[in-house]
Amino acid sequence: MAPAVTAGNPAPGGVTGRRNAQTYGVPTQRDRLVAAMGELTAELGLTAVGVHHVCQRAGVSRRTFYDLYADRDACVVDMHEEAFGRLLVHLAEAVADAGAHWEDRAVALTQALLGAWDADRVLAQLCLVSSVSGHAEAMELRRTAMAQIAGLLADPPRQPMVEASVLACAITGIWGLAFAQLTEKPDASIADLAGVAIYLLLAPFAGRRHAAARAAGRGGTVAYVTRWTPTVVGGDEDRGLLVTELTSQTLRYLNGHPGAANIDIARAIDVRHESQMSRHLGRLERAGMVSRRKEGRTNAWMLTARGEEAARTLHDLRSDTPRLTNGPWA
Repeated sequence: MAPAVTAGNPAPGGVTGRRNAQTYGVPTQRDRLVAAMGELTAELGLTAVGVHHVCQRAGVSRRTFYDLYADRDACVVDMHEEAFGRLLVHLAEAVADAGAHWEDRAVALTQALLGAWDADRVLAQLCLVSSVSGHAEAMELRRTAMAQIAGLLADPPRQPMVEASVLACAITGIWGLAFAQLTEKPDASIADLAGVAIYLLLAPFAGRRHAAARAAGRGGTVAYVTRWTPTVVGGDEDRGLLVTELTSQTLRYLNGHPGAANIDIARAIDVRHESQMSRHLGRLERAGMVSRRKEGRTNAWMLTARGEEAARTLHDLRSDTPRLTNGPWA
């Protein structure tokens, strides 16, 4: 039996979760690279993502990338470790909040699992799809995570002819349901699978009739936010703007430091190469978030009206109320 994960602590067996940047401050360059690798893997597929894609999205130089990682695969492993670690800490918290009764914990875990994947589709892609793409270390992280999820539901009610492996098989079945929903019906809700998933998990231990009743009477899904859950700013007219961590930091800094130069912004948010910052600011300018004026040979950057509104929205957003739109990434 795999040991359980406790919230706030690394998961045993090689799966760990980094601190949430929203809680613990400005993300490091490693955090940015992991976040960018996750976004691009979900968008393009793992085999299509190169180091140059990741560096461009993260606003980090190739030299810095190779200071942190031996190669692309090392970043891929780090990305999957991050994804499973965050998921496991979230599930551990949901199970702990559910109390001592095994059925309550099982229902809470199932809803938290599917709710997390529904709220964060990048996380879902990493856990369900890219982790079985043939990368041996990612597949091992997946096996470890699934064993630890089973460990969170240790000591289920014993029934005649029910072996310990049934619990693992039920969790694998829930994983398969979510995989099919994500890959075959990508616009459908993964959280809507909670009823059948709860029935699948409880039926071997509580009987079909009781499992059906628990599935029908389930409560709400646990709220969930990770680094890959987009922050949405803007109004309904433009369907909102999905803001990455690097953009969020830039907008917040310019909101407090209007007229800042490229190098000032780069130093403030830990982008070590001014050329990387220039490309990032150019993307924000094309998105209508910032404008610039020339002061000699130096750019002085200001927020536009849309950028100011975005900065205000970012300041006011609660982390437990994510909203997703089809708006463009900045």
